Amino acid sequence: MAEIVDGNNLIGRLGGGTREGLVSELCEVARRKRKRLTVVFDGPPDAGRQKVQSFGDVTVVYAAPRTADEEIVRRIREQRDPRGVTVVTDDRALATAVSGAGARTAGVDVYRTDASRRLGAPAVEKPVPPGGPKDWERWFSDPRNRIG
Repeated sequence: MAEIVDGNNLIGRLGGGTREGLVSELCEVARRKRKRLTVVFDGPPDAGRQKVQSFGDVTVVYAAPRTADEEIVRRIREQRDPRGVTVVTDDRALATAVSGAGARTAGVDVYRTDASRRLGAPAVEKPVPPGGPKDWERWFSDPRNRIG
């Protein structure tokens, strides 16, 4: 399932931040979820940058001269199977247009919770035994102390 992120909406709902910061976070989410994401921003790209940029599994699109909403709906309508696309936004008008074009929507809070769960799942560290190499060898030979 493909995901399209309303970039400006996500930044606004998360309390600010930068486009670069959001793209960086989305790259990590895409890598961990093993999914391809497209993030669409309003306006033109920064000077010297391309309108469409690819960062691994994340494609960044600057919508100018359209609005990001118009660009997202256009991309949905071009899909062979729009039901396989989820748009991440809290913009009600965009969500209505996306649903009308056949795609699914996910609110920013739902998406953020999912992303945080995937990004924030720290590895559980087991205590390391004190002592010398013989103690360590004995500790690591116990299957209960193996990681993974």
